[in-house]
Amino acid sequence: MNMHNLNPLKQDFSGEGSNQIHNSNGTSYDPRGGIQQHPANDETSSSTTTSYNVDGGGPIQQIYVNSYPQYDPNLSYHGYDLSRDVSEYPFGTEKITPERNTENEPVPAPRKNRVNQTSQSGNLDQKAHREEWSGRFDFFFSSLGYAVGLGAIWRFPYLCYRNGGGVFLIPYAIFLIFLGIPLFYLEVSLGQFTSQSPFQCWRMAPIFKGLGISMCIMSFFMTVYYAMLVAYSILYFVLSFRSKLEWATCNSPWAGLNCTDNFTSFLTPCNYENTFRDPNGRCYLWDAQGKTSITIGWWNLEKRLQFKRPVLPSDDYFNNYILNKSTGMGDISTMEWPLVLSLLGTWVLIFACLCRGIKLSGKLRFCVVYFTSIFPYVILLILGIRGWTLPGMSRGIYFYIKPDFSRLADQRVWNDAANQIFFVLSVAYGGLITLSSYNKFNQKTLANALVVSFANVLTSIFAGFVIFAYLGYLSYITGQDVENVVSEGPGLAFIVYPYAVTTLPAAPLWSILFFLMLILLGLDSVFASIETIVVVITDQIHGLRRYSSLLTLVTCITMFGLGLLLCTDAGLYWITFLDQFTGSYPAFVIGFLECICIAYVYGCNNFRDDIKVMLGEKDWGVRLFPLFKICWLFITPLLILALIIFTSIHYPPLTLGKYYFPLWTYKLGWGLTALILSGIVLYALYAIIHFVLIDRNSPSVLINPEQKWGPLLEQNRKKVHYYHGGHESALASVFDRLKKRTLSRETLARSKSTDVGIADKGSSLSIQRPPSRVGSESAV
Repeated sequence: MNMHNLNPLKQDFSGEGSNQIHNSNGTSYDPRGGIQQHPANDETSSSTTTSYNVDGGGPIQQIYVNSYPQYDPNLSYHGYDLSRDVSEYPFGTEKITPERNTENEPVPAPRKNRVNQTSQSGNLDQKAHREEWSGRFDFFFSSLGYAVGLGAIWRFPYLCYRNGGGVFLIPYAIFLIFLGIPLFYLEVSLGQFTSQSPFQCWRMAPIFKGLGISMCIMSFFMTVYYAMLVAYSILYFVLSFRSKLEWATCNSPWAGLNCTDNFTSFLTPCNYENTFRDPNGRCYLWDAQGKTSITIGWWNLEKRLQFKRPVLPSDDYFNNYILNKSTGMGDISTMEWPLVLSLLGTWVLIFACLCRGIKLSGKLRFCVVYFTSIFPYVILLILGIRGWTLPGMSRGIYFYIKPDFSRLADQRVWNDAANQIFFVLSVAYGGLITLSSYNKFNQKTLANALVVSFANVLTSIFAGFVIFAYLGYLSYITGQDVENVVSEGPGLAFIVYPYAVTTLPAAPLWSILFFLMLILLGLDSVFASIETIVVVITDQIHGLRRYSSLLTLVTCITMFGLGLLLCTDAGLYWITFLDQFTGSYPAFVIGFLECICIAYVYGCNNFRDDIKVMLGEKDWGVRLFPLFKICWLFITPLLILALIIFTSIHYPPLTLGKYYFPLWTYKLGWGLTALILSGIVLYALYAIIHFVLIDRNSPSVLINPEQKWGPLLEQNRKKVHYYHGGHESALASVFDRLKKRTLSRETLARSKSTDVGIADKGSSLSIQRPPSRVGSESAV
């Protein structure tokens, strides 16, 4: 019997067949592949053993009938993609065995077709696979913990204290509404729509992808000094496990000459019998012979402060013991080993929590995500209740809520308020894009943006009421003004709060809880920053996703090495320096370019369509989109542009208490700012050289969405293509319309000039040619 090597699927499925041999039972045998065809009412199994008669004779042979033909993916089936249509059917590779009797043998299971598609699909799945939040409120609490960090408890009070108290709240509220919330909603929506890192999410306009690089660099340097603040808290936390807190009294070698722990005898009324008020401000005893040399105290506050300005024990403890602070930023002489060990413990703790990714198990996940977001409010409430019952607290609250409108003319107040909004909401740092990229595609974004933004600001304001209550109490017992009670600077929280816990009964217990709160607040913010840096690398190089734990370890070790500079006796100066130059100017530039990219290059209407596909037309984010559109088009970029211009012209002096930073620190700071913004500039140059000059594409490719722009998962991409089929850049469409209009005008002008030329030529010919007789007769 001759076997024909024909296309098995085309002929077996279509039933073509001049080669079929019919038997008396109505079945047919096809010698090409052993396929049986049965009558429609015949119930057969998938594999049968049948005897065939040819031309009515006796049985020739018994053959095994394989009803699962083999599909060869390497063949072309006349342009048809059969892999999609028949991939759900199992194909076997059994061959005809003409001389083998299989009547009593069990029917073998069909073999699966193992081809190279498994590895290819595995690679695709690896690229598309990305972790997601497993709980409904995971993103809310993670973003709340990321935003409500040390910026609300540590940074806001000292900025408010430095800028005149209540007047600072006015620009703070303005920038919250017109800067913070619009940018917060933009980043959360963008991250959720693309499900990608801060670098890949800007594929809508490839020339802006450098924004993600600058975000990572800024988050990197911010995390370096942020971890040092957590290390301070860890050291205080360990030192709190004592029966009596060391910073409660001045009876220690670290105490300075002005250290004062007993304010009950700070001033003496000096109105008793046999007392004398001397003009030098002292109170002396008086006897029968006159004034004696025995002093019983001070009666004049001004003279008393000139002689000895009181310093809190917690102030001396922080500056002289914890930091061993030097005289300036360039004066580095010793390495403080307790701080080194605390910083090492901080990074070990960070890596232990991040080595398993965002899906932490059981109790650890509960502790890191939920407990760290709720517990700080409990501690703040306890400290606030105690502070609001102390005498003189009204002085501090009055200073906090009473605005001094003359300070609004100070450009530094506005700069610090805008800087604090960017810092406390964590916009332009990339963390919000990273956290929202783990959301489900249809999760509501507007509610999270509003709740987290207002909760963050209210937490900052609430922390201000707590700390200024204690500042009012210190003003009351020392007789000083509120603005002169303690030295301003980043260490304010580590001076006032530790002193506040000493006023509570069972002070060591409250100190343990308070610094535990600071540790948890700091860790929440550091988690998102580290995750941002790691996810940018792994989203760009998909093969590194399996080594994300190792990449996290390398990142932590690198930051720990850079943080050793902050463990020196000049560490606080470097923290102030990094806090000033890593967050203000670069954050303004990144926020400005975000608005330009979304509003003008990609187009607000296109972004609204994307949000509509993601959340539905009835979502409040879509309904209120016109308000955000106005902010992204006009208000937000204009405010940021004004801040950039005024910051560049009148850069506020950098100070720490009475210390003014030298000129070389400003040069170093602007170099650091340039390094952060270099990601934007260098990638833009790379895009121009690679896509335009080398690949010889049109310049419009730099502002048009890439082919991979859109949701990461395939089912979400199909949804987007079903609704609007993808967008063209708004700026590119404007250029195209202008180009077409210019070409049409040129074409019209060229055609007019051609017609005029033809007409002139015709008239000249008619003048030169003598009139013909026929033409004359026709005219007549």
